[in-house]
Amino acid sequence: MPIDVGPIRLAEFPVTERFLYLNHAGVSPVPASAAEAGARLLRECRDEGAFRLRKWAEISDGARGRFARMIGASPGEIAFIKNTSEGLSFIAAGFPWREGDNLVTANVEFPANIYPWMRLRSRNVETRLVAARDGRVRKEDLFAACDGKTRLIALSSVEFANGYRNDLPGIGEYCQKKGIFFCVDAIQSLGVLPMDVRSYGIDSLSADGHKWLLSPEGIGAFYISRDVMEMVEPVILGWHSVENRFDFENYDFRLSTDARRFEPGSLNTVGLAAFNASLDLLLSIGADRIWERVRRLTEGVIETARRNGYEVLSPGNPEDRSGIVTFRVPGADPNALWKALLGRNVVCSPRAGGIRVSPHFYNTPGEIERFFGILEEEIVRLSSSSPG
Repeated sequence: MPIDVGPIRLAEFPVTERFLYLNHAGVSPVPASAAEAGARLLRECRDEGAFRLRKWAEISDGARGRFARMIGASPGEIAFIKNTSEGLSFIAAGFPWREGDNLVTANVEFPANIYPWMRLRSRNVETRLVAARDGRVRKEDLFAACDGKTRLIALSSVEFANGYRNDLPGIGEYCQKKGIFFCVDAIQSLGVLPMDVRSYGIDSLSADGHKWLLSPEGIGAFYISRDVMEMVEPVILGWHSVENRFDFENYDFRLSTDARRFEPGSLNTVGLAAFNASLDLLLSIGADRIWERVRRLTEGVIETARRNGYEVLSPGNPEDRSGIVTFRVPGADPNALWKALLGRNVVCSPRAGGIRVSPHFYNTPGEIERFFGILEEEIVRLSSSSPG
């Protein structure tokens, strides 16, 4: 059943009153219900201190269960993190590397999925950057870069610059056959594309909430399969990492039997309250319905961009697409064009020498039409004001 976005836009997205917001691959607006959930908890902290401490645990349990449901995991395989970089760093630092090992990733990854691995050179672990071809990370090239010393493949579910969707099931199947750990940065897909960590063969997954998950910055979640949990050592430890975490007066260093061993201390309760509400909203609509609507919106972006003579940098094959469309306007400076659009309250991003558009389910075909109308006006204005 198609999503009736009218009531949702009215109730949850006041951002649409002033802005044409097409930057969910960057930083998303927070729905009204999520903002209120965070504000409500903050007001309670102001007025009552920690009087409702047990309620905070209920919120974290709810968010843990909802995130697990979103990716096809169990709640015991989920830990909360500040950002994607933290979750990826948990794996990079805690993995049982041996001298001479290597890992494979791509040369078009966001830096969050590069720097934690590069640091391993001090442990004589090689990071192999596979070159993308025509903006695509071909799984055959990833596999060709692997050898008997390859212990891990680290890859984004969706590449941030042009929206290329990697073949997670195919790569996961290869990793399982070869005994290679599969680590996924899912920040550019969760909330818009369906995810199933078990059927995809994913060992760990990290995602900040501030993009497609419609949450504030500084809160996200980390998945680690129970099958590999004991393999990865928690490298940041605290009172919350252990099994008897509330027995403060008796030191008992037994790590939590679930993913909470990766949560060293007190959680971001205000962020979690908003995160929980956003997850609830997304799950109530359903990943398949969200993706079907976003797919149609991005098809409209691609068709209009091509019709206007722009160079579409995002994948042509529908199976390779995501919620991101990047295109170049011939002869236009993308940064100048982006700033001009921002001046018209149109929010997008400059990427890969072009303009990146990333609509979510609450956006409309009418907004896509308005976007291109404003874009054309700014192209004309900038070209007429340029010297010569």
